[in-house]
Amino acid sequence: MMKGDKDLMKDDGVVVEAFSDADYAADKSDRKSVSGGEFIEGGMIVGWMCKKQKCVALSTMEAEYVAASQTSAEMIGIVELLKEIGVQMQSCTTLHVDNQAAIAQIKGEDTSGRAKHIDVRYKFVKDLAKKD
Repeated sequence: MMKGDKDLMKDDGVVVEAFSDADYAADKSDRKSVSGGEFIEGGMIVGWMCKKQKCVALSTMEAEYVAASQTSAEMIGIVELLKEIGVQMQSCTTLHVDNQAAIAQIKGEDTSGRAKHIDVRYKFVKDLAKKD
């Protein structure tokens, strides 16, 4: 065991933090945004993702909301993998989103009707937030 490895397997379980971001309308050919996310445990990156979004976002809020949804899906996979290899996890993980409108949408606060068109497949991030 290396010098710093003792802290990785504390009795209280590990916490994975996820950070999501979007590059709004990044692709000039079709104006689709790009989602990015990284997953950190104990100050170390344990995973990352970068995906072109399948839909054209009509606002930065929508691009950030889709990025948060995609990051949440990846986070679930990483947490399940860690559990499968025997790592004890704390009960909840944290998703950091840097867009206030997207955060309000995730929390289900009363936002404008302009966000109604967001595809249902991205709504599960709101359900994940309600569980905590």
